[in-house]
Amino acid sequence: MSIPDDADALTRATRLLREHTDAGWTVLSPSILDRMMRVFRPSDPVRGRHAHGDYFVRCDVLTEQIRQAVDAVTGARAADITCVTGDREQLVEVTVEIAASYGTHLPTLAATVHDVTHRAVIDILGDLAPAATAVHSHVHVYDIRDDRPAGTAQ
Repeated sequence: MSIPDDADALTRATRLLREHTDAGWTVLSPSILDRMMRVFRPSDPVRGRHAHGDYFVRCDVLTEQIRQAVDAVTGARAADITCVTGDREQLVEVTVEIAASYGTHLPTLAATVHDVTHRAVIDILGDLAPAATAVHSHVHVYDIRDDRPAGTAQ
């Protein structure tokens, strides 16, 4: 009987962990917990409101919708999105960090990202969306690519 690769890897990992002493476990523990937290990320609820009353949206659903809106902006790519909730799970702040394409006018790009982020939050949360002043866009460049056609570079 053949054991699938995933099951085989789990069996080997279990055996190796059982062979470690308590001192060995304390060395491995942070690494294992770190990996586990990357796989399982609990998502806080965020309260929205429509004509029929309040509802909840998972924070990771909200951030994915924001990510799609930001990624649709020419010259921008969402790098990180953070949501902060306050009393009664109401969204109080959104921070969007983006990567910008080479040559993009950064103040204009930041303003556009801010606007599309705020519109996405309103679309999702309705009347309980925070004010535009609670939406922050941070522009940072972590990769520079020259996407101009060959022969057009100066």
